[in-house]
Amino acid sequence: MKATPNTPPLPGTSRFPRGEIDKRLLMYSAAAVTAVVIVVYLLYPEPVTEPVPAPATGPAMPLETVEPAETEAERGDTARDIIDSLSDTDGEVDYAEALARAREFQADDRLADAQLLMFFAARGGHAPAAFELASSYDPNHHSETASLMEEPDPFQAYRWYRAARDAGQAEAEERLSNLKRWAEGAAEGGNDEAERLLLQWEN
Repeated sequence: MKATPNTPPLPGTSRFPRGEIDKRLLMYSAAAVTAVVIVVYLLYPEPVTEPVPAPATGPAMPLETVEPAETEAERGDTARDIIDSLSDTDGEVDYAEALARAREFQADDRLADAQLLMFFAARGGHAPAAFELASSYDPNHHSETASLMEEPDPFQAYRWYRAARDAGQAEAEERLSNLKRWAEGAAEGGNDEAERLLLQWEN
């Protein structure tokens, strides 16, 4: 039997069959991909996930809310009934009666009823009612025990002192002067509200 001479492969050809070349390429590619994955995993470890804090189990903090008026006295229901009865008259409204009842309610610590009746009479042009209403707002005369407002309101005091003065209440002029002196002193102390109030006397 004649031996086949061992001749080199022609250019552009391979000594290995095509199927064997494809298998080797696949093996080399798979090995390269595996090596890349291992390197990436080692160089970039998985980030640590921060634990989510557990919900609080203690008592919840109460929300700051304003308690609604529940009783007739807190709502001023009696004063509203009195205002309705005074307004139903065919003649002039008796604002003096409204102020008298307001003082009674104030003495009984029924401040909502007192405030409503006093405001009703003051808005109707009753000078004494406007004067007393202004006093309840006046920082020089404000009283937490005799006023429905926890804090004084100098602008409202100015407004109702002016109304009382224009309606003939002589003492209102002196109260306005005292209120202005308060505003001047408070403005020197850096009170912005007092500074704005002083502009009322410039108009």
